[in-house]
Amino acid sequence: MSLILKREIKNIDLDVNKRMLGNRENSKTGRLDIRAKFNDGEDCNIELQVEPYPYMDKRMLEYWGSMYDAKINSGDSYEVLKPTISILITDYKIANLKHISKYHTVWNLREKDFTDTILTNDIEMHILEIPKINDNEMLKDELVQWLRFIKEPENKGVEKFMEENKYLKQARKELEHLSGDPDFKRLLESRAGFLRDVDAKMYVAREEG
Repeated sequence: MSLILKREIKNIDLDVNKRMLGNRENSKTGRLDIRAKFNDGEDCNIELQVEPYPYMDKRMLEYWGSMYDAKINSGDSYEVLKPTISILITDYKIANLKHISKYHTVWNLREKDFTDTILTNDIEMHILEIPKINDNEMLKDELVQWLRFIKEPENKGVEKFMEENKYLKQARKELEHLSGDPDFKRLLESRAGFLRDVDAKMYVAREEG
């Protein structure tokens, strides 16, 4: 996460209610959604989305608003509110960002004519579009190596970099551990079946349309 936010992360705690690979009925498309708290009470929602989702921009705002609002109770001082961050990693290009070539974009509240001026540091959103990554970035960008690992953990190029990165090695071991978990396998199979159904429906629609 420090590679994405470009600052030191300490005292990180993952939400025990993390949702993996769409274990809810309406999220079988392969969504990994993890909540994290770090530093001095900052909140972060990290979401990996495999398939395009309608109104993703509105959903990011809704998630961010829910996290921010949950920090304060009736009678509390506004001082209890801490920066809240949304991180979205997609395995597709977002339609209204196709004109932006870089894979990692950062969004804040800025003044229209004075774009260097941010109204508040409490809102911060990161969007990482894996398809926008080019192969040359693998050589110099550790964040790209992580994203490639997420997308293709068996890729030989990724494995080469894993030999030199102890954290990638740990992630590889964890993935191997999860692969033996029956519940994890069931979620993977459910996701794969759902995606096959989607492909079949799209094929039929093209043939009929």
